[in-house]
Amino acid sequence: MYFLRLAVAAFLAPAILCYDAEYDKLDTDKIIADDALFTSYIDCFLDKAPCAAEYSSEFKKLLPEVIKESCAKCSLLQKQNVRKIVKTLFERKPEDAKEFKKKYDPNGEYEADFMAFVNGSD
Repeated sequence: MYFLRLAVAAFLAPAILCYDAEYDKLDTDKIIADDALFTSYIDCFLDKAPCAAEYSSEFKKLLPEVIKESCAKCSLLQKQNVRKIVKTLFERKPEDAKEFKKKYDPNGEYEADFMAFVNGSD
């Protein structure tokens, strides 16, 4: 019986410990290609505008945990998408990237691990 419980727990753990698979459907390439759409997400995350874009309010709530844990609960696709978005933010909107860091990691305690994640691969 113990083995059966352990097997069920091992099977369910990824589903419990991961973010919603619905987020895998988000087309980050489309977001990155559309400057107005990309800006709407960033402005939402920085409290500069309402969170009107798809999943933006949900992502805003998850961002502190994603940064703190370096996307540990992200699926492989979510990790790839987070990396794309963050890299694009730093390349195209460096001033917003500074604000982003100030808001979500004001003491820089997660920066090294999070940037290692962003610059890494799975």
